[in-house]
Amino acid sequence: MSSSIDKILMELSLEDEDEPFNLPDLPQFSSTMVNSLSLIGRLLNPDSQKVSDIVFNMPRKWQINDRVRGVALSKERFQFIFKYEHDLEEIFKKGVHTYNQWALAIDKWIETPPPDYLQFIPIWVIEVDFDPTKPRE
Repeated sequence: MSSSIDKILMELSLEDEDEPFNLPDLPQFSSTMVNSLSLIGRLLNPDSQKVSDIVFNMPRKWQINDRVRGVALSKERFQFIFKYEHDLEEIFKKGVHTYNQWALAIDKWIETPPPDYLQFIPIWVIEVDFDPTKPRE
């Protein structure tokens, strides 16, 4: 079976006489609309986290199984495509998400990501004036 597929693929070629196909710039040929309702994520510890587990378990953890679809993009990256913008915003507003005791770098999908995309996670640090020698009030 695979040898016949290999043979067919090897016979395919792009010759100079082949007519180029112009893909029209129409909304149905653009992934921007679908991806605008998605989050992209990256594992911070691939040795302790599996993309397949995250894709399967995070929608259940978020309690929106039927309104989000997860896709494994690579061994370290994944995407969640939401049906509704309010679900995406709610999940994004919750801040840092974790899986298997490790944080996940998650951000909204952007068409042209910067070089440092998914390289940092925002963390709020709150200073608390605490003296362990004083009794709590």
